[in-house]
Amino acid sequence: MVRAFIGIDIDEVVRHKLVATQEQLQATGAQLKLVEPPNIHVTMKFLGEVPEDKIGAIAEALKRAAAGTGQFDIRVKGIGVFPNLRYIRVVWAGVAEGRDEIIGLYQKIDREVQPLGFRPERDFVPHMTVARVKTPKQKERLAAFVKEMNDAEFGVTRAQAVELKQSTLTPKGPIYSTLARIELSI
Repeated sequence: MVRAFIGIDIDEVVRHKLVATQEQLQATGAQLKLVEPPNIHVTMKFLGEVPEDKIGAIAEALKRAAAGTGQFDIRVKGIGVFPNLRYIRVVWAGVAEGRDEIIGLYQKIDREVQPLGFRPERDFVPHMTVARVKTPKQKERLAAFVKEMNDAEFGVTRAQAVELKQSTLTPKGPIYSTLARIELSI
């Protein structure tokens, strides 16, 4: 079994700005597990534990989903949380421009992987996870910071491909490796 997800990588300029925000998040005193900088990506779909013999079929489904989808810009803007500010579990950076393209691609991916046994998600929100909250410590300071960063600009990155990634859990955090990369048309 392989722990897998589908995502879109981001460029180093945007990544660097998100890392600076992670440092500010940590300064709130909240108990967080920051996402390692190389692991920050636009989350498209978490697949969970997948039998290795299904990887090829998932890659083919991604090729069908991405067919006809051109490269597009993603403007990363704002900090938000899941599920809400009263109970913060995940801190994420949002998508302003490119949102419709991501949602359209997500819907195609969702449709293509359903026959392989993956259920559709109900409330897909284009985002990049930057931290997970371990405990409610300093919750008020964290919530105030998130509100303050609601309109923060992190720059524009180009969506060039959609990737099927393996996530190997280690005591130091997950290590991601690419199982399949499907280029978007130019």
